[in-house]
Amino acid sequence: MALHSNTNPVYVAFLFIFYYVFITAGSGLSSESSSGLLAPYDEHYYRGVRAYFRDDWERAAEFLEKSISTRDKLLRTRRKCHDECLTAGDDKISKLEYFTLWDMGTLDWIQVRAECVRFCMGQSFSPAALLPVSSDIEYEFGTRNPYNYLQVTYYKLEKMAKAASAAHTFFVANPSHLEMRNNLEKYRRILGVKEESFQDREREQEQHWVSSTEGNLQSAHKLKKWKECVNETLKQTEECRAQCVMVSRVIPEEPDTVQGLYERAAGEKGYLSLSLLSCKQMCVTLVSTRPGRVSAVEDFLPLQLEHLHIAQFKAGDLKGAVETLRSLLLFYPTDSDSLSNLELYTQTVEVNTEAQETGPMQEIAKYISRALQEKRLLYFGMANLDFKFSDPDLWTPEDILATVAASVGDGHRGRRSPHTPHEKFEGLTVLRALKLAQDGLVNQSDARLLHEIGETVKVLMDSYFRSHSVLYFAYTHLVCRSAIPGHQEGRSDLSHPVHVDNCILEPETRQCWREAPAFTHRDLSAVLYLNDDFEGGDFFFADRDAKTVTAMVKPKCGRLVGFTSGPVNPHGVTAVTAGRRCALALWFTTEKQHRDMEREEAEELWAADGKSVVKEEKGEGESALKSARSGRSQGKERSKDRERVTGRRDEL
Repeated sequence: MALHSNTNPVYVAFLFIFYYVFITAGSGLSSESSSGLLAPYDEHYYRGVRAYFRDDWERAAEFLEKSISTRDKLLRTRRKCHDECLTAGDDKISKLEYFTLWDMGTLDWIQVRAECVRFCMGQSFSPAALLPVSSDIEYEFGTRNPYNYLQVTYYKLEKMAKAASAAHTFFVANPSHLEMRNNLEKYRRILGVKEESFQDREREQEQHWVSSTEGNLQSAHKLKKWKECVNETLKQTEECRAQCVMVSRVIPEEPDTVQGLYERAAGEKGYLSLSLLSCKQMCVTLVSTRPGRVSAVEDFLPLQLEHLHIAQFKAGDLKGAVETLRSLLLFYPTDSDSLSNLELYTQTVEVNTEAQETGPMQEIAKYISRALQEKRLLYFGMANLDFKFSDPDLWTPEDILATVAASVGDGHRGRRSPHTPHEKFEGLTVLRALKLAQDGLVNQSDARLLHEIGETVKVLMDSYFRSHSVLYFAYTHLVCRSAIPGHQEGRSDLSHPVHVDNCILEPETRQCWREAPAFTHRDLSAVLYLNDDFEGGDFFFADRDAKTVTAMVKPKCGRLVGFTSGPVNPHGVTAVTAGRRCALALWFTTEKQHRDMEREEAEELWAADGKSVVKEEKGEGESALKSARSGRSQGKERSKDRERVTGRRDEL
């Protein structure tokens, strides 16, 4: 909606949902009764929109605000009732044997808890308000469209501070909305509108994102902000899970069969129970999706724990660092980096016995235990009840155990490919290669060759692109992808989806957001192919729609592909359908503070004439601890060039 002078019309982006606004909402009388029970928030919304289109600005503001406040109270009351009914039906579930979720007793448990929540909410809301709203209404509030209407309404009422706040709230979730961007600029020029008027009214629900952003920016308060971020993420996850109890779940229609009544009832009970668990699991995705974005940040909570661990280490809080590290190991128990860090802590004199014996955070331990129980039931349902479930987590043990033997490096921690389940992934950095060589697992000459090839590629890239600034290595990664036999039939996925190296590509809007968790400091990208005895795995450039292929490169041993890392070069990799595809991926930056610290550490170790890393670490105390962890402890110096953070980056 664009703002104009009072003599010009207001342009409104009509949505199809309002096609029936004038037919619904009855005569305009509220369904709230004299008992004081709250009416459905969608009813208030319809009435507010009707008033808006009649230019009845006072009534529009009243009902639009009431729809927002009623919805907020609905969510809060649902959470309160959920907490009060946590023990309802426990006598039913305690009688079930392990893995008999599909027993009739489970339905009793679900019914008892649902009835408890419904009765509790019925004390504050009318029966109509307890019914699920349409998907259109969910979309409207999910995209914050009520604030779109409110900002024009308050503008017409000449309440500029409220209009600015509503406009800002809408824009946070719709950053590509050009008209709203222009509106905000106009509000800033209006006399009397102060900067504090531009407040996000939904900020409370997004506090974990606020803390995350501040934790990345504020060097003096990183520890405090990352603690807040972890706590807020856990809090928002609980808030989301509480809403699942009252979410409607439609049982899929089955064709007529000879199943008996009991069998069909058991199947329906299983589906309802699994749907409830699936809803709770998907809260991981909802909480880790930033407002205005279409994709979630993968491994969001483990990523926060990593940042918290680094902040605690730098602040000298070794007990807290051990606690956070043990919490991170609950997600990835076999992570070699975390295990090495933990061993270094135990060898450090400054870490006292109490710190060494510190366990993981209780909240994280509970989080993991509950998630694993739910995942076991969901996977059981997928295997036995044809239930559809998309696991939102990368750390699920099944994934780790299935491919733990596939990884000799540190890339994606021994998991299957982060982009497709049809391929196995192996990754190796220069520092990791050096340490494997010291352990006798690879030849020293091969480790040095990996380093020297990178230097040659850097010279070629610098010469071709004629960089006006000094070029630094941002990251070097040897990557191999292997097609999993028996998993290639009918493949339509990509080995690596279309992405951009230094920004987050949104094909739907053709926008590329240069912000975390993207590696925004990268300027040049290169990939050197090390073999060609495989099928598929072609490198291609694409348009920003992520669909239109603009150029294709056939991998050939010794062939080097170089390009700028920005939004002009979206690219991807076709499926590897047979064999093993290996390539050396390199990224370069002109920002010295973002240079590859792991690579420099490897160079220092080589310069020391092969002196043992272990001896250096033991001899230098804390400084050695920092050195051994430099690849992860540098904070923004590496901006976490560790590929596990998101699914849209490094292995080409």
